[in-house]
Amino acid sequence: MREASRRLCQGLLLLVVAAACSHDSSGRWEDTGVRTKGGDSVTLRLQVLIAKGQLQQAEAMLVQALSAGLLSQETATRLRERIAAQKEVQEQEPSRLPPPISSEELQPLPQRRTCWTELPDHPVCQHLPEEYTFHSARQALEAMKQKLARKDLVLHAQEQAERGPCPDIGIHYNVRIQGRRAGSITCCPCCVEAESGPITWTKCRIVW
Repeated sequence: MREASRRLCQGLLLLVVAAACSHDSSGRWEDTGVRTKGGDSVTLRLQVLIAKGQLQQAEAMLVQALSAGLLSQETATRLRERIAAQKEVQEQEPSRLPPPISSEELQPLPQRRTCWTELPDHPVCQHLPEEYTFHSARQALEAMKQKLARKDLVLHAQEQAERGPCPDIGIHYNVRIQGRRAGSITCCPCCVEAESGPITWTKCRIVW
């Protein structure tokens, strides 16, 4: 009789220990069922993707969630139907046309003013031969007076230049001393590039 009572007590003790082991440290019984909170979160994300029209991403997530057991077959079927319906809506929508071009975009860009655009028949001053060092015929004449030590030099017979770096727009002067030729001066209108636009200058040279 005593032996039977002892064995009964041992069996009850084992049951109590087994029950305690199945209980976690936080006082909750171990969850061996299927979690539904994760499934609700996945369903919400899928609905957002479908509403935004991101159907390929929604289909891929649906397959992953279904294989992971986060969605039931009923929920997956309902979401597939929504994806299919959204695809039909997208296919029926006409392709969006590009926005119309404004009148401002049609206007040509302002062209930069240069010697080539404003004065195409004028040479660029920097491209003239280095002998063109004077800025006027009078300045070149004064240089000749100092060179020859003669103050009685005068300009004579102004003519249009027929050759040189500026034909048809340049000017040729004969320089005389007491009726005799002492040389000549050739002046050429040329162009200088400036920030405000092209500027016309005059460059002259002495021809002995």
